[in-house]
Amino acid sequence: MNAVELAHQHVLAALLNGDLRPGQWIRQDDLAAELGISKVPVREALQRLTAEGLVTFETNRGSAVRSLTAADAEEIYALRLAIEPMLLERSIANLSIVDLASAGLALTSTGSSIGEANWHFHRALYAGAHWDRAVTLVGRLHAAVAPYVVLYTQELGGSSASDKQHRKLLKLCQAAKTQRAVDLLRQHLEEASAALVASLRPPAADSTS
Repeated sequence: MNAVELAHQHVLAALLNGDLRPGQWIRQDDLAAELGISKVPVREALQRLTAEGLVTFETNRGSAVRSLTAADAEEIYALRLAIEPMLLERSIANLSIVDLASAGLALTSTGSSIGEANWHFHRALYAGAHWDRAVTLVGRLHAAVAPYVVLYTQELGGSSASDKQHRKLLKLCQAAKTQRAVDLLRQHLEEASAALVASLRPPAADSTS
């Protein structure tokens, strides 16, 4: 792994585990010192993350984690809905005992953040697809969606429903009930998306005023 990839993966992990939060500035000097590399690869990694829509860049100020918005939530979940059901459908027949055990472990892990656990669960269920490019792309989406997952589960009351859907999804995958699993995954993503967009959308102006 070269220095650019090291910095890129480090920031992705920090987004997933919540060490970097929406709106937080990412200081190039601090990141370079932490990783023991120069600022040049850090700057290149941040440019890549900007192109991927994970951070923003402001001239004379630097890079910051994107703030939460209804538009971003809608886009991220639309992309997840376009890719993840397809991955799951392709994956289920090829899931190994290890894949299913990894998904189950992610549901009971207490040492991971919400964003990390959510990604580990979904990634395990997509392992049987053997589509590395798609899984890598979905991994980027999960880095972007991590703070939205925290908002949905902790502040919007979605924790119980999300947990039940995850557990039911795992059982359906274990039973190789592909269509029911895909349908449930779509429902899972659609419900979270709708709640988040509604919560983050600015209130409509009062037309009577």
